[in-house]
Amino acid sequence: MIDRHLISLAIALQHIDDDVPTLQAWGRVAAEELAAGGRLFACGAGTSAQQARHLVSELASPEDERPPLAAATLPVSSGAHSDWKPTDVVLYLSATDADEVVAAAAAEVGEQGATSWALTGPAPNALAAACTEAVCVGAAVTSTVEEVHLAAIHILAAALNSAVRDAIRAGQAWPIRPCRAVPSGRPAA
Repeated sequence: MIDRHLISLAIALQHIDDDVPTLQAWGRVAAEELAAGGRLFACGAGTSAQQARHLVSELASPEDERPPLAAATLPVSSGAHSDWKPTDVVLYLSATDADEVVAAAAAEVGEQGATSWALTGPAPNALAAACTEAVCVGAAVTSTVEEVHLAAIHILAAALNSAVRDAIRAGQAWPIRPCRAVPSGRPAA
């Protein structure tokens, strides 16, 4: 049983290797948007919510030469909002099929000019279709998708951290603004 799991994970990680440039680009784009006053929100349900919190805790805490970033979790049930900024980025994580409410909220984010990305399970799925871009993990077992998602958020975070540190070293002033999602899920500056 363990051998099958490790083989499945190894295969899924080999496939995600093709998506590393996309994840690194997301990190660089997120750094640019944060520098321009945007906010990064991460959203998921179940284990995906824990991964969203993990990403946000890494980004919202200072690291080496990088100040805390404007990052917060967003409740899945939050629905659409009218105060998204064009520089906001929302990362949706869903290891299983996301429900239509989440997909509709992701589509609304894009319609209002913010960037929406998805880390999902196998394609095609409604959440991937609703977002600006998506990285879909083609593993049949949910736990394998979750493990690959954890690697993916670390790749994204490493690229974002590198881009922020490079900007600071180049003399760019970096905005330091805490960011949080209020209980209603409405983004707060």
